[in-house]
Amino acid sequence: MITTEHRALRRNPRALYFVPAALLFALGACRTHSAIATDARPATLVERRTPTEILLAEARSSNRVVETTRTLAEQFPKRLTGSKGYDDAAAWAVEQFRAAGLDARLETWGEFPVRFDRGTQTGRIVAPAEESLEFATMAWSAGTNGPTRGRAVLEPRTQAELDALDKEAAFKGAWIVRTDSQGDAKFKRAVREALDAAGILGTLRAGSKSGLLTMGGNHRVDPAKLPTQVDIKLASAQHEALVARLEQGEALELEFDIENRFTPGPVPCTNVVADLVGTRFPDEYVIVQGHLDAWDGAEGAQDNASGCATALEAARLIAASGMRPLRTIRFVLYGGEEQGLLGSRGYVKMHEAELDRISVVMTHDAGATYLAGIDATYAMMADMRRVTAPLEGLDPRFPFRVREVDGLVNSGDSDHAPFVSAGVPSFFWHQSERGYEYVHHTQHDVFSQIPLEELEHSAVVVTMCAFGFANLEHKLDRTDSKPIERRRMGVQLDADAVVVRVTGDSRAQRAGWQEQDRIIEVDGVEVRSQRDVLERLQSGGAKKTFRLARGAETVVTTFDYSDEPAEQERSQRAERRAAFRVKNGQSP
Repeated sequence: MITTEHRALRRNPRALYFVPAALLFALGACRTHSAIATDARPATLVERRTPTEILLAEARSSNRVVETTRTLAEQFPKRLTGSKGYDDAAAWAVEQFRAAGLDARLETWGEFPVRFDRGTQTGRIVAPAEESLEFATMAWSAGTNGPTRGRAVLEPRTQAELDALDKEAAFKGAWIVRTDSQGDAKFKRAVREALDAAGILGTLRAGSKSGLLTMGGNHRVDPAKLPTQVDIKLASAQHEALVARLEQGEALELEFDIENRFTPGPVPCTNVVADLVGTRFPDEYVIVQGHLDAWDGAEGAQDNASGCATALEAARLIAASGMRPLRTIRFVLYGGEEQGLLGSRGYVKMHEAELDRISVVMTHDAGATYLAGIDATYAMMADMRRVTAPLEGLDPRFPFRVREVDGLVNSGDSDHAPFVSAGVPSFFWHQSERGYEYVHHTQHDVFSQIPLEELEHSAVVVTMCAFGFANLEHKLDRTDSKPIERRRMGVQLDADAVVVRVTGDSRAQRAGWQEQDRIIEVDGVEVRSQRDVLERLQSGGAKKTFRLARGAETVVTTFDYSDEPAEQERSQRAERRAAFRVKNGQSP
């Protein structure tokens, strides 16, 4: 958030001592009840500021989250788990934490059978006229042995086409352009065997029709049987044009230089762990985390350099403030997230004895849009609101909300999940995820796509919450925090609450829901997004009434979940919640 005020503050840090009265009033809600260690300078206005004011001033004067993200994305773009790129980034992160004064180290959670590293990745049509090609190859897949040139040949579409060919003459030394063959499994196997026997250079298949080249790969590689077939995923429009030209009989020559290197293992796989040790409860923990690994076809800027950068910046800002938290704040950057949460699963297993002493875990892993909120159960709500109070009015462009839930949400799709499964209060920040599908695991996950002001704001959110939770007099209350089986409709929704797929034998299918239906109301409340629908679905009573827009028609459907086992637990928790609120003088 680089405003005119911020630039002035950076030029004159002493201006930070004079916070506007309205802001001081808002920040006063987060005053800590415990004494905070400060230096022994003479009493001035600096010492009379609250911890919230001190941290906010530090963040405004020296927020480095953008440059940290840029460094991770541009200097360490190929951070695939088990690669040299990951190891270099992890070593760099350890150095950054140590430079801030934290106790930082690498912890090994497992190993991969081989190391995989990327180098040069270029492709082009070289004849009849030169044209560059946009493509991707999967991690742990074969590359070329230097620049490799050959003619382009269409893959046969039918058994008759295959039988009519002199297979060696047709395929040997060629780049095979795959087609939308409708043949059965037997035919496809025959094509594959013919291509392998002929000695092709590799294959080109089409990427998504959206133009996105989605990254991935299988790390379970047998060192004795390394992949040898070059498999290229070409941008859809270029693939379509290539097929059309070949169908017209045009002779095309292609060249690819794909440096995918394998090194025999085993390869140790690590997490980065850094502690800012607490003064009163050093053996209790607040954990701030993201995942350092990334698919290596782009820069991994939003998935998840941005989440690692907010953790690194929170550590630096808290340390630079000169204040020490009551309990230890532990910052963890994981490896192996993209391969199945391997680093966080390994952490939970290795640190099993500490799990009961963890107050809260916060995971940033949904891109660089601003952190807009967090969940809380009824037993956590008072503490959650106390910690997040300064965020609600911090910047009107970036509102923040605490949402009450019946139990912790375990989506299973990021590093919070292993902690939730182990009974630890673990949260995934709410974010709009605006534009995230465009960059998520694609060639567009680069630094230039990051909304910088939103990322700067998120670093402040992580900083304030990390210190706030660490300075509570007690750990978060885990009462009724265990996840409850979520109500399901049986559809896949897009971001605007439009049905894009109806699952077979589901409530939605039995009710006659159709693709392109748009959910406009749940229980009489207007909904505008997928997030709105899911929030309304999980809250309130067991009978949910949906109003759908189907063209010019409106369809009303009611789903009754009362026969599901989870509803009994929901009802019992509702009773305990009401009793808890009465006991604590809160509105039922």
